[in-house]
Amino acid sequence: MIVAIGSKNPTKVRALQHVVREMDFKVVAKSVTSSVSSQPLSDLETMQGAINRAQEVLKVTTCHIGIGLEGGITEVGNFAFVCNWGALIDSNGLKCVASGGLVELPDGIREEVNAGKELSEVMEKYTRMTNNDKTVGAIGILTNGLVTRQEVYELVVKSLFGQYFNHE
Repeated sequence: MIVAIGSKNPTKVRALQHVVREMDFKVVAKSVTSSVSSQPLSDLETMQGAINRAQEVLKVTTCHIGIGLEGGITEVGNFAFVCNWGALIDSNGLKCVASGGLVELPDGIREEVNAGKELSEVMEKYTRMTNNDKTVGAIGILTNGLVTRQEVYELVVKSLFGQYFNHE
């Protein structure tokens, strides 16, 4: 079975590959648009980006399952968090959606993101770590490496496939 992910971001691709390595699935990575802002600022927008990626990768490949993973920021009360969403859509139209863990953003980072900067850009400024969105991510930085972006996406992908296999 072919599973396509709507991104060539190495962290997202590795997360999917790690989860399906024993499922005898072939993984294909294809860059597609999320059709949301480059820095989603709500759970709803981030989730929609993941759904859009899954739908788009199904359209542009010959896969059986499309996966979309999207990172963003969400606010709960007076707090802002890094959020991660995923969507799995199969060629029959079955859709599964899941989210990963939330990690609080410090106020200074939140202010810069709210001013229009992308989170990876702000994290690079504070850490001098380039391409952090393709490695440990903001979550890895904010948790001092105890939880990485890939691990959060792996949890999301496991949740997606768990739902999917439960429907079969």
